[in-house]
Amino acid sequence: MERINNGLEQQERFGRNVKILIKFMRHGERGKDLQLLDLGRDITKRKAVESGIKQDDFDAVKAIGSNASPIKEDIKMGRALETTDIYATEIAGDEKFKTRVNDILSYEKLVSPRPYNHTEIYNKNLPDNFDELADAEKIVAAKKAQMATVNYLIGLSTPEAVQYKKEIAGSFAYVVKHYQAMAKKLNSGSKVLLPAGTHGGTMEFLLQQALVVKNGDKGKIGFNDIKEIGGEFDPSDSYNVDIQTDDNGEFKELKISFDNQDRPQEEMFLDPDKVNELAEFYELLHKSE
Repeated sequence: MERINNGLEQQERFGRNVKILIKFMRHGERGKDLQLLDLGRDITKRKAVESGIKQDDFDAVKAIGSNASPIKEDIKMGRALETTDIYATEIAGDEKFKTRVNDILSYEKLVSPRPYNHTEIYNKNLPDNFDELADAEKIVAAKKAQMATVNYLIGLSTPEAVQYKKEIAGSFAYVVKHYQAMAKKLNSGSKVLLPAGTHGGTMEFLLQQALVVKNGDKGKIGFNDIKEIGGEFDPSDSYNVDIQTDDNGEFKELKISFDNQDRPQEEMFLDPDKVNELAEFYELLHKSE
């Protein structure tokens, strides 16, 4: 009987009432050279303050993300990873966990051929004098360029484009599944915040293929028009995937939320079957790695 009780105590120690909040975040404002601008760093700090998240809200704050080139040599971080490092530092200071590269969130690690030239389309839609613009003008110009670029990709329907977008969605689903597995291993009652740095033109597609609105159209999964989530993601913009377990260690719904109050605030979640399908698709494409 004592052995059975010890086994039950061990089970109760891990994976119950765990919360892991993944904050998928687009990197901050950047220049034509793909490096973060000081403007982007300042906006990211402001977003962290405006979130209302306090260090004591979580047991651990750990930034992860894409380290796509170019890498800022003095800190060894690309724009997406640096953005989440800034965000985590603003919330947790020196108490944040070490920032880690997660290449799954990098477009450079996709195996499906890119069906368009992102940088070329983006830069083509920026004014020639972008670097000389005032900060407010840069924000407006960059949003116009990003909107044109994301809408171009969403509109592509060739077999190559369909696979490319499914792989992107699958990479994000794979990250979600990884941290679901991690939740089962954490001490019961643990709360973890994971700012996860990535890129515009990638972070939209998990939602595009797996989002369910609680009181929306019955049976509808995903969306056809990006306006349904308030448009493409701006620099330093984010959405949250809330991984939680209950008293018995069972997963609750994968709730989705936006910090930006101009985006939909209905109750939303990810369809679990679709998340599994996308993660398996991604894993199959990368099985040789």
